[in-house]
Amino acid sequence: MSQSLNFFISSSRSPNFTISKHSYLKPSVPDNFRFPVTFLRKPIAASASDLDSSSSSPVLVSDNGKGGGVLSAASPEYAPLLADSSSIEVDAVTEAELKENGFRSTRRTKLVCTIGPTTCGFEQLEALAVGGMNVARLNMCHGTREWHQRVIERVRRLNEEKGYAVAIMMDTEGSEIHMGDLGGAPSEKTEDGEIWTFSVRAFDSPRPERTINVNYDGFAEDVKVGDELLVDGGMVRFEVIEKIGPDVKCRCTDPGLLLPRANLTFWRDGSLVRERNAMLPTISSKDWLDIDFGIAEGVDFIAISFVKSAEVINHLKSYIKARARDGDVAVIAKIESIDSLKNLEEIIQASDGAMVARGDLGAQIPLEQVPSAQQKIVQLCRHLNKPVIVASQLLESMIEYPTPTRAEVADVSEAVRQRADALMLSGESAMGQYPEKALTVLRSVSLRIERWWREEKRHEAMELPEIASSFSDSISEEICNSAAKMANNLEVDAIFVYTKTAHMASLLSRCRPDCPIFAFTTTPSVRRRLNLQWGLIPFRLSFSDDMESNLNKTFSLLKARGMIKSGDLVIAVSDMLQSIQVMNVP
Repeated sequence: MSQSLNFFISSSRSPNFTISKHSYLKPSVPDNFRFPVTFLRKPIAASASDLDSSSSSPVLVSDNGKGGGVLSAASPEYAPLLADSSSIEVDAVTEAELKENGFRSTRRTKLVCTIGPTTCGFEQLEALAVGGMNVARLNMCHGTREWHQRVIERVRRLNEEKGYAVAIMMDTEGSEIHMGDLGGAPSEKTEDGEIWTFSVRAFDSPRPERTINVNYDGFAEDVKVGDELLVDGGMVRFEVIEKIGPDVKCRCTDPGLLLPRANLTFWRDGSLVRERNAMLPTISSKDWLDIDFGIAEGVDFIAISFVKSAEVINHLKSYIKARARDGDVAVIAKIESIDSLKNLEEIIQASDGAMVARGDLGAQIPLEQVPSAQQKIVQLCRHLNKPVIVASQLLESMIEYPTPTRAEVADVSEAVRQRADALMLSGESAMGQYPEKALTVLRSVSLRIERWWREEKRHEAMELPEIASSFSDSISEEICNSAAKMANNLEVDAIFVYTKTAHMASLLSRCRPDCPIFAFTTTPSVRRRLNLQWGLIPFRLSFSDDMESNLNKTFSLLKARGMIKSGDLVIAVSDMLQSIQVMNVP
């Protein structure tokens, strides 16, 4: 006779719930154990579009306000899935890790790699995927659209032929002041005391030695003799010593490496001069052309540089919705300016995720404030259920050297300890000499810190605020919170979530449970987007509203591939039929 544990959720003070436990279940559970969860609530009116007419009984659908709900067998989107209903798609590297080392070996923190000349070939992209790359970033500051198109084609081919789910993120250039392309050179070194010229002139012939083009026509007018010019957030510093028409003569005071199209800021009397930057649009005319390109190519994420307000994000999302197939391109807000910090919560709320762009941010606020700003952004993103990427200079020394500094390892460890969704390589993977080694460092440090966190049983005391906007979403949120807590208390091997909108998978990721989350979805685009979020292992699988059938099918397919075994304890939830089930794999 099967044991059961029942939860009762009262709707008397909706949307806040009271959960009472009527019996206790020890972690040792008999085979084929089933955990029914009963919700006692007032009747809820649902429109026909919210219910699957093919279901034998009404199902309350939680789709995070996006509509649509459950796909019917007659839906055009469902048609290709029916022909492939007996297969399951999973990342090849994750499959190998699960087979060799078990559930607890899987990495929870996701890794983003910027693709550049060093890593744009198919073999190099495959090496990064094998090394753990979850998202490939295209920096539109560099390269032509034709070059980026070829990279996109190679990533898509990699996914199709090798079984990966690498997502593609397109990062816009933004309209801030920046340098030119160095005449095609990959970089140039500066020496202390050297005199360099920053000019707004366009050179028909090869540019003079130690001369840098600037994209902003008013640059020579705005700077003053004595100003301090910071390149790429302070990686190189100059002092303005003379102005001659369109040219600005500068003396190098902190030497370093100049990179093409690096960001420029200038300081006066210890303060950032930002009046002109504040007048520039967030999305430039070039950015709009790049965005059209990204939409046409079907990228998964578009990252917007130097976001000043939520209005820009909302405008862009409306633009994408009107032009993209299914409107499923997610918008990532880059937090890298004083304006971003002033309007932080509204920007993150409007976006689909955020990036802590510490390089440019560190050029606009005092360096000692960057760590606290990072922690604030990471925590706020988790509160609001938005994935967050920690970026810029994580392993900067590995552009030139095969091993990182110990301080860089500590920096990476802190980002993992803060439970950021993802870490990002920039120049390390785009133009560095050791891209694969840099990725290996991120992966190994992430795995070690995550394991240490679990071994120390450092369950966060962080109270996650309610974010649901409807009663239905409140139920989904409570289910995911309860499932994550149960997973930790019962020490389950994995949480299974069946999702067509990614909503409940995202809510589970927000809870940061100890075990991995197997996220099963029907569409490739949703699967790729899930690859940015902490702890999610995205699978592509066709499934129905019958959880019994889904679980039996999943168990059979995963056991056949050696990814799970009889006796493994799992918790299963679904955003189609709101429930929690706990069982041993038969």
